[in-house]
Amino acid sequence: MMAENYTKELNQKNVREKLNYEKIKLWLPPYTTESDEKGDIPKDLVDRFSKDLKLPEDEITEIFESLRVHAIQKLQERNKFQESGLATIKVKISGQKSKEETKHSLTSVEISLDSKGQDFRKMISDRIGIPQDQLKIICQGKVVGNDTTLKEQNVKNSSQVLVLCLSVSESEAAKQQLEITKFMSTKKAAELLSTQAGKDDDDFEIQIADQSGRPLQLPAEEKKALTLAMTLHEKGRVALKKKEIAQALLLLLEADKEFSKCRADILNAVDNYAVLCLDIVWCYLCLKNVEDLPDAEKRLNMSEDCFIRSYGSNFERLNAVKGGSGTELALFMRLHLLQGIVAFHQHRLQDARRLLSKAEFELQHLVVDSEKLTEVMTMGFNEREARLGLRASAGHIEQAVQHIMQRKEEKKGISKKIKEERRKKRIQKSLGLTANKDKVNVDSYEMLTNMGFGGGAAAEALRQANNDVGQALEVLEKHPEFLSLPDPEHKDITITDEMLAQVYSLGFDPEMAREALKLHAGSIQKAIDELIRSGGILARSSSEGSSDGSSADSSPEAGPSNINKTEEKKRKKEEKEALQDFMSDLPEDEEDYLDLTLTEEEQFLKEYKSLVDSLGDT
Repeated sequence: MMAENYTKELNQKNVREKLNYEKIKLWLPPYTTESDEKGDIPKDLVDRFSKDLKLPEDEITEIFESLRVHAIQKLQERNKFQESGLATIKVKISGQKSKEETKHSLTSVEISLDSKGQDFRKMISDRIGIPQDQLKIICQGKVVGNDTTLKEQNVKNSSQVLVLCLSVSESEAAKQQLEITKFMSTKKAAELLSTQAGKDDDDFEIQIADQSGRPLQLPAEEKKALTLAMTLHEKGRVALKKKEIAQALLLLLEADKEFSKCRADILNAVDNYAVLCLDIVWCYLCLKNVEDLPDAEKRLNMSEDCFIRSYGSNFERLNAVKGGSGTELALFMRLHLLQGIVAFHQHRLQDARRLLSKAEFELQHLVVDSEKLTEVMTMGFNEREARLGLRASAGHIEQAVQHIMQRKEEKKGISKKIKEERRKKRIQKSLGLTANKDKVNVDSYEMLTNMGFGGGAAAEALRQANNDVGQALEVLEKHPEFLSLPDPEHKDITITDEMLAQVYSLGFDPEMAREALKLHAGSIQKAIDELIRSGGILARSSSEGSSDGSSADSSPEAGPSNINKTEEKKRKKEEKEALQDFMSDLPEDEEDYLDLTLTEEEQFLKEYKSLVDSLGDT
């Protein structure tokens, strides 16, 4: 059936091109009457086109009439837009399943481009009988928003939109509402996560790295934008794996919107945007919408350009960075497959044949022998590691194991470096600034603490000496009182009974012993030295109230303050739980996006190769 449609569309395309070349305008007399009815089509014109294009005369006549009616319709739409301001928007509904709804499927609507997105959505909702909150409208690869006009969102007269109906039957209504709620919750959680980008939260920080896996140092705002984009992309990929295509497309388009806020040089440093474009077009294919959206071709071209910049036209950059290209070949296989399918639907048969053959060749190099996969997995590696290892080594088991072990060591080294950088960053935040307003150098700080100086003394000396270790030592010699300054790192140390006993057994008050241990982060010797210097009397910690809590009650402002603290604590707990739930299904391995099983790709390849072969040299 698709082959028949393709041939019909191709014949129509050839007739249209010949008409344009000969400047024949079927919407004018004598071909069309003044009342826009069918006029006179000269028989010699039909005979000539039939002979030149090798098509039956009756088919030429049928195509003439189809093109004439289409031209008249476009003219009427253009005139109506110019006279009344009403634009005709072509509509494709995706997700309608019942026969009754499909029978009355909407093909176009008329609306002013000054109308807001929510008005457009309501109009479509009323026409197809599906609640507004169950519809998402996509135009030129962007989700149409509610609060701005269609004109502001680049919707034009004769534009085509895709309307996603995630589900339509009453029995699925509850599931639909759950999906919408899930989408909104996912977006909100992603935005929350992006705000953590500069807060050094080890539990929730998303690491942004280049192709070699090394972290990129970015300004806080750019890191926040890129974190949001990458997180939404990952959640979209999770939905893709679960075959939740409509949900995935919405998340991927939201990610695309966030990526558009990032500078080009940042996007050029990572391949995430290229992969995102691939994933969006993959959704179009799964929704059977590749032929309808020009956005697909544009995205594939952007993806190809980005891959070439990242990996080199022949993987030369990738080989230099990673020492191999087998795993990334899966991305190129999917790219060439999608390009071939788009070319097919654009009637570029030679391009489609070439690109599909290229994808087939790449697929042959990517297919992993099931017995070899099992053998590698019996060595203690998971399926993903085994598959990527065998692809990277062209199916050689020994080399695959070496590749997996090498990648593990590389990741271990990078992870160790990241943890060390985060540790130093946390320490640095507690050290403050020097007299010159520079950050206190953590390496210099740790050099002094390793020499036996307390953290408080080391930090203060470096602040006054502007990070000069030699001058800092002189400062400490001149100011022995700095030695009693508290540790600035605020380490969360539990003061045990055993630690207390060792201090107060020397005759110090137990409460003073506790204060001294807190002051020096649990260091028994420093606590004892502190108590000796102070004569055994220390000021109570300002953070600690009376044992009976009376101080909190005695202040008229203590009540509201405590309430605010309780609410803040509750809010942070809820945010943490939301983030934990949000990140629970995100992949832990940064190479997860390369682990394509290629099962679906193989099915699509066979389908379109068969179509192309059946058409011969058409």
